[in-house]
Amino acid sequence: MGIRELKTFVAVAERGSLSAGAEARFISLPAVSAQIASLEAEWGISLFDRTRKPARLTNEGLALLAKAREVLGLYDQIGDAIREPDDLTGSLVLGSIPTALTSVIPKALLSLRELHPRLQIRVHHGLSPSFAEMLRNGEIDAAIISEPRVQLPNLRWEPFAREPILVIAPREAKGRTDEALLKAYPYIRFNRHFWVSHVIEEALAKRRIVLRETMELDSLEAIALMVAHGLGVSIIPVSHTSFLRLHRVKAVPLGRPPLSRTIGLAERVGNPKGRLTAALLDALNRAAAKIAKTST
Repeated sequence: MGIRELKTFVAVAERGSLSAGAEARFISLPAVSAQIASLEAEWGISLFDRTRKPARLTNEGLALLAKAREVLGLYDQIGDAIREPDDLTGSLVLGSIPTALTSVIPKALLSLRELHPRLQIRVHHGLSPSFAEMLRNGEIDAAIISEPRVQLPNLRWEPFAREPILVIAPREAKGRTDEALLKAYPYIRFNRHFWVSHVIEEALAKRRIVLRETMELDSLEAIALMVAHGLGVSIIPVSHTSFLRLHRVKAVPLGRPPLSRTIGLAERVGNPKGRLTAALLDALNRAAAKIAKTST
């Protein structure tokens, strides 16, 4: 058993199939099958229950997955220990909510590439609740999520930016206040499963604003496009004013004082890749500061 086989096993286990694992590892499907078979033969166990479709990890497979992640985390730290202090290498799997993908992440990744060219970061997009579960399961190393509504067990969250929550409307809309716009047009809801949607719903409920909902979408770009075409208004977090100019929509703050949300970097307590996530958080803070400066 070697590091190569463990990396392949973890890739297959996390992605749910041999073919997906092969794609992640950039090797052929027969090579993946051979490496999994080698692990099973060495330990005399079955790692996957192949009678089920798709195949699922056995109890032995789950136990090996937990230990394999520990071993690979320690393996990544070896390079850090023998290289110069400022020379970071290794890999990070990062989850991100949509707004960060079009604001802080590109700037932060570019900065990290210049400072640490051997550091590899793979980015996935999704919802804050999903990322919290993936962090606990060790499927990702860190995630950019909105501020948790409750304390997340065994996870640490560090804020680095605030995003205003705005009512967006067609550019020609005549209403000047958030309430006037919300009452004048049909409402396009931002996915109710996003944590920020709960904050929005609570703010509207306190003011007893009744909406005429016509759509529910989870893409900020799709929502902005619908609004720009005059199909309704929406309430969304906006990371940068360029988003409003690009989609040709008008915006007013939601509430007084204006509502906003805080986003930050979450990771497991005792993360073995803490040195890498610390560098990422530093880059995110710098990127957020630059964006805030250009937005004022």
